[in-house]
Amino acid sequence: MKAELKKQQDISIISVGGTLDIEETQAFRQHVVDKFSKKKLIFNLQEASFVGSTGLAAFMDTLRDLSSQNGHGIKMVGLRSEFRRIVQNLELQNLEFHENEQSALESFTSRKA
Repeated sequence: MKAELKKQQDISIISVGGTLDIEETQAFRQHVVDKFSKKKLIFNLQEASFVGSTGLAAFMDTLRDLSSQNGHGIKMVGLRSEFRRIVQNLELQNLEFHENEQSALESFTSRKA
């Protein structure tokens, strides 16, 4: 698993690539929840693959934790359709899906209008 952070003004974009397995995803979860729970956040998962259910489950736990603490909402980009359906079934209130990063970025500014 590879994770890269970039910032666009006050918005953090975490691009995740490679295979998400349970060992790496647990450490990732703790770090993300600790550092980004109150921040505007976009996950770009275009390069991520979920090989086993444990990696996906740990990532979904990350989303649950963040959703309960994040008043800005969490934006998801590049989630493959089969995983998008699974994540949508979580019915998290602060979670939005976008086709690309630009759309996700714009959604933060359009909420203020």
